Amino acid sequence: MTASLHRLGAGSAAGLYYTNDGQREARPDRRDDYYAKDGDGMWWSSGGTVVRHGAPIAASSFRDLCAGYHPGTGKPLVRGAGPGHWAGQDLTLTPGKSVSVLWMAGTPEQRAAIEAAHRAAVERALTFVAAEVLVTVRTGAGGVERHRPSDLIVGRFDHYTTREGDPNIHTHCVFINVAGAPKHSGSGRYKSQTHLTIEVEQLYAYQIAVGAAYRAALAENLRERFGLRYREAGRGQWEVAGPPEALLAAFSKRSEQILDYAGAGATSAQREVAALATRRGKHELPTGAELEARWREELAACALDPWDAARHPEDTRAAARDAEREPPFDPPEIPGDGPVARAASALFRHESVVTRKDLLQRALELAGVQGLGVEVVEAELADLERDGTLLPLAAAEMVPGASACWTSPGIATCEAAMLRAADRPLDRRWIAPEAVTTALARDGRLSAEQAEAVRHAAGPDGVSLLQAGAGTGKTTTAAVLVAAAHDSGMRVIGLAPSWVAADELGRSTGIPTQAIARWRHDRARATRSDAESQTNPAALDRDTLVLVDEAGMVSSRDLEAVLSAAQAAGAKVVLIGDRRQLASVGGASALRAVAEVVGRSAVLGEVRRQTVAWQRAASVVMARGDAEAGLRAYAAEGQVELVAGAEAAQARVIATWTEQRVSYGDDVLIVTRRNADAATLNARARAALRAEGRLGPDLIAPPARDREDRLVPLALALGDTLRFGESLPHLGLRNGTRARIEALVTDSDGGARLHLALEDGRVIEAAWDELRRVPRFGRRPAHPKVVHAYAGTSYAAQGRTCSAAVVYLGAGTDAREVYVGLTRHRHAARVVVERDRLDALCRQRQADPRMPANDTMVLERLFREARGYREKANVVDYAADRVAFVRDGVLGLPERVAPGIDVGRAVRAARALREAAAWLGVGHMIVPAFRLIDAFGRRLGRAPAPAVRRLVAQLARHLGRPDPERGREPGIER
Repeated sequence: MTASLHRLGAGSAAGLYYTNDGQREARPDRRDDYYAKDGDGMWWSSGGTVVRHGAPIAASSFRDLCAGYHPGTGKPLVRGAGPGHWAGQDLTLTPGKSVSVLWMAGTPEQRAAIEAAHRAAVERALTFVAAEVLVTVRTGAGGVERHRPSDLIVGRFDHYTTREGDPNIHTHCVFINVAGAPKHSGSGRYKSQTHLTIEVEQLYAYQIAVGAAYRAALAENLRERFGLRYREAGRGQWEVAGPPEALLAAFSKRSEQILDYAGAGATSAQREVAALATRRGKHELPTGAELEARWREELAACALDPWDAARHPEDTRAAARDAEREPPFDPPEIPGDGPVARAASALFRHESVVTRKDLLQRALELAGVQGLGVEVVEAELADLERDGTLLPLAAAEMVPGASACWTSPGIATCEAAMLRAADRPLDRRWIAPEAVTTALARDGRLSAEQAEAVRHAAGPDGVSLLQAGAGTGKTTTAAVLVAAAHDSGMRVIGLAPSWVAADELGRSTGIPTQAIARWRHDRARATRSDAESQTNPAALDRDTLVLVDEAGMVSSRDLEAVLSAAQAAGAKVVLIGDRRQLASVGGASALRAVAEVVGRSAVLGEVRRQTVAWQRAASVVMARGDAEAGLRAYAAEGQVELVAGAEAAQARVIATWTEQRVSYGDDVLIVTRRNADAATLNARARAALRAEGRLGPDLIAPPARDREDRLVPLALALGDTLRFGESLPHLGLRNGTRARIEALVTDSDGGARLHLALEDGRVIEAAWDELRRVPRFGRRPAHPKVVHAYAGTSYAAQGRTCSAAVVYLGAGTDAREVYVGLTRHRHAARVVVERDRLDALCRQRQADPRMPANDTMVLERLFREARGYREKANVVDYAADRVAFVRDGVLGLPERVAPGIDVGRAVRAARALREAAAWLGVGHMIVPAFRLIDAFGRRLGRAPAPAVRRLVAQLARHLGRPDPERGREPGIER
């Protein structure tokens, strides 16, 4: 059940894919009568400039439009019409298999009703595409100006079977590369053009949302016609509740065929390549009465009536499972049970600013499962905006009256409070300068850069920043800062977003540490006397220094809680982190927002972790934002290996891991992206250890919850290394703690007692059932959340240091994960890349997708992924007046700026200048860049030259230099 996109070929020949014989089906750049004979094509038009909406498609007219010619006059409609003209884009809309099975098993009346519901849903999806302006036209030099087309022309072809003869309702919607030019959009060479070529970049970006709109409309229609109910089918999709998976699988031979070829976990690009490699023409399959007879035989073999199962579905247990889950510390951001409210609350758990695409997509997915349509989502969204539950931050560029993104009043208030609490320049002296000098003299390990960082962090600002790249010696620096604070009579506590990072900070500095979530929990439940007690780690006072490690991963809500509590108590806070490593799970780029308010920070740029010079250099460039250059360095040194096939690639990972353990001991990490890959690699690692005689046979396999909270059997053997996925206070275990099984004793009841050696040196003995959280609120006890610890995700590896590392890139990656994966080690790091995924992505962009890509192309595709870097948006980024937002929490939409002033580029340039000044150690740039832009942005938009002159004059006076404007001849502009 999906919306898939396929780019057509060029000229009228592309129309042959739809209108000519089936012998050309094997050619990937052609189409056949598969599209014209299964169901007559119909035109869909939003403006009726060339074709009539709802009219049947004539083959000759379709081929003419594919070549860019008017089907009536034969004259070119667009520039470049002819054999080389790109024909258009195919959007295929397909329901879940259960809908097609019900259609196949239905009476003629039921079939007609399902077909009508499908056609209506396709119509609604195309209307959604037009309303959201997902297909545009371009004008201007280089096509830089985008416009809403006055007429979209789409050829619709309804089909009902797969290439293996299974029932499969679907519609090919061919967006012709000819669209009506809007009035007053033409200029220069486009002035005389009545039609323009299309741009489908937004259609690709909204691909999943378009599919969700189609499915929501279909679900609503089928519910109204037949009273059907639905169940979630993964990836935001649904199936009709009732028909079992075994029945659906019996009529999914084509899907099984593609899955067998591509393998489990294949990407969409790999499945597309597999579909091309395994497809055959429909002329080889039975049709008509013969095909109907085959369906009846296959249905009889299943011994189940799909319609009876759909009318009497079994009750799902999803609600019961949800009721057993412990409620989150922070309640849902948006109250209500509507699809938009639920979607917004889910998104706000990871983002402070929700985009239109993400909110519509998630809300439509939820609406589909509930049997609600697109109109319900649109109406609820309008209501939430109207009553202020969702605050619009920016207007959609191409959709009149629509918003491009939203936040909530609670998030906006929280972020403003966080920034106010961070704005404490020159507050007072907490740490005596003499104590800093003594601590630096006592520890001779620090470089000049680290010593300067200690002096900055010990300064009079209430909130100080220490930007420390991976491997730059931040813990050593923090230890000296702690010593200076202790010498000044201060109490020092440490906080971090995870227990792993908190324990690492505690070990390196000797201070009490906590995960921020636990600190917030303790503080919220403490009595007033407890909160003021010096023995309570949640307590803060005027003589407290709070070190927050891995601050780049701290959410806005958590950081606001820390900074506000410190401000109220008069405590000092030092934030230690790196924005370019993994982002906060909880949403927003809180460290970036605070850094812009604080304005100054100490920077550790000299890498100390890696022992090899070129690896240190690679870490430096990755810390400065160029993960691609770092990955290229490892490739140039022969440390990046391409292996075809997931099985072979994972086997190579384990072989490399084994080789590194021979050279560097057991302190070797396997780092990957997906939890599923980590689980597979853990199983392979255990097999390798068992072959070496270092791991005993599996003694028991008790039920446990994995990283995705699914219940799975966990095989346990003597010598196994485990990782706990949640804190167990009754045993003194924390989320992320690792332990080795030293002994395991089973009893007659099937239980077991484990003797565990923890990584902090402690030894505990506990029954398996004791390794689970003590339930609260009357809930049933859950199974232990424990996994094997030989391989883990980049989030599990964040903050850890090891002798060597093996990075497995089996899924798409980005700059953050490359940076983290290649900076955990001291001595060596190897990268193993699953080649087939990247090869499929390369083939998608080739004229013939059947031709494999060479290694150079595959590596370049990998390097392109390593460029991907996204910082989560903050609410303050959208404030019209940032100073007012920080001061009062007032959030207004930004004013439109006069043409010619690219304020976005100016803001990015100002931020880059501030970061560069920080890296260079320039300490005089104390005015945050955004305040400069706020002060002059409007004047720059209205009168650029005078505003620039005044700005230059003010800066010159501030720096004590003569005004460069004096003495200039009048009338000369620079």
